[in-house]
Amino acid sequence: MNSASIIGIVNQKGGTGKTTTCVNLGIDLVHEGKRVLIADCDPQGSLTISLGYPQPDSLPVTLADLMGNVLSDIPIHPGDGVLHHEEGVDILPANIALAGMEVSLVNAMSRETTLKQVLANYSKDYDHILLDCSPSLGMLTINALAAAHQAIVPVQAHYLAMEDMADTLEVIQTIRQGINPKLAVGGILLTMYQGRTNLCRGIQDEIQADYGNAFTVFSSPIDFSIRVAEHPIGAASIFAYEPNNPAAKAYSAVAQEVLSYGQK
Repeated sequence: MNSASIIGIVNQKGGTGKTTTCVNLGIDLVHEGKRVLIADCDPQGSLTISLGYPQPDSLPVTLADLMGNVLSDIPIHPGDGVLHHEEGVDILPANIALAGMEVSLVNAMSRETTLKQVLANYSKDYDHILLDCSPSLGMLTINALAAAHQAIVPVQAHYLAMEDMADTLEVIQTIRQGINPKLAVGGILLTMYQGRTNLCRGIQDEIQADYGNAFTVFSSPIDFSIRVAEHPIGAASIFAYEPNNPAAKAYSAVAQEVLSYGQK
């Protein structure tokens, strides 16, 4: 049985659509018949909450516990801590305890690869593992990139967000050179896009010109929509909440690109 393809959804800037992308990409991969695990790698627990677990601090086992097991040489058994969502994805949840784990990692021997060791216990049970990274370039994000095969970088169609994206791409390159030579940039995904504005079209053209020769720039940006902002309230994907929304079609296009990774 093959191991899972691990994909980090990463950008040091907050509010770029990382969690929304993780949820909708993961659920559309399920629609394609894939087994999908989403790991919440953010102490804020936004993904955990978005997928129907509104009190993450009360959960008995979270990602922080599993990473603590690795640091303490305590075995992890397949399925430990995994939660389920009615649309077919599985979840490794997170809560504020993960912030404490990030501090602990600073002095740990395996500080860059702790998450990778956790995921090794789940990899054979899934086709894809998606990592919802925190809005920083700290130890948790470094751990996610050290474990990932691909990184998808969501970026708002705003000038300052594009500047932050450049820093994120630099960190990905540093991780690739020093820790994880298998890491690649799977694509840059424009989010909160308003195609009728000159600003958004200009940012899209600039990203394509600056990065299109080196990386995939997904051709279907995620349109700004109040429905995309609303769907986590009901612990549902955009496909369940409003399946005809343009964002659903765009996320399906991203999923098709992800499915082609192994064919390139």
